[in-house]
Amino acid sequence: MIKTWELDPNFKEEIMNERGGEHLTACFQCSTCTIGCPITEYVPSYNPRKIIQMSLLGMRKEVLSNPDLWVCLICQTCTARCPQDVQISDLLGAIRRIAEKEAEAGNIKIDSSRPIFDKAFQHQLEKYGRLYDIGLAKEYYPKREGSFFKGMMAMMKDYKDFGMRMFKKGKMGPKAMFPEKVKDLAVMKKIFGEMGEK
Repeated sequence: MIKTWELDPNFKEEIMNERGGEHLTACFQCSTCTIGCPITEYVPSYNPRKIIQMSLLGMRKEVLSNPDLWVCLICQTCTARCPQDVQISDLLGAIRRIAEKEAEAGNIKIDSSRPIFDKAFQHQLEKYGRLYDIGLAKEYYPKREGSFFKGMMAMMKDYKDFGMRMFKKGKMGPKAMFPEKVKDLAVMKKIFGEMGEK
C-alpha cells in the first residue's frame, strides 16, 4: 500500500539532476524493459519498470533500499529496446549513486555486496589500467565481510572450487602476485577523470 504522506515529491527531480537520470519522465510504463530483461529469468522479482514507476511516485526510501536495484548487469538490452529511448541502465546507475550516498550518510542500508564489488573493480582499473584478480579479491572480501580475517576466510571458501583453474591460467600464484600495469595508464586516468565518478 502506498502511504502518500511518506512520498517524496522531490525524488524524481533528484534523480533527474544526477548524471544518467535525465530521461526518467520519458518512461510511459510499457514494460518492454522488464519483458526483455535476461535477469528476470533468474531473479523474477527484478522489474526495472516498477523501479522507475516507484521513482516517479516519490517512493524514495523503498527505491533506494530495494535490493533489486543492484541486480542489473548493464547489458543494455532494455536500453536498446525502449521505444522512448530511455537510457535505463544509466538511469539505474543514477539511482544507485543516490543510494550509495544515502548509505554512506547512514540513512539507508544496502542489502547487496554489489556496490562494494563495483568500487573495488573500478579501483583496480583506475590503479592498474586492467583487472588485477588478487588485488580485487583482497579489496572486496574484507569490506564485504566486515574484517580482514573474515574476508580472507570467505575468499578461501569461494576460491577453493575454482582456485586451481585460476592458478593454471596464471591468475593466482607467484606470477599473479604482482600486477602488470597497462603501458599508457594516463589514458585510463583521463577516462576516469572524464567520468567524474569514483
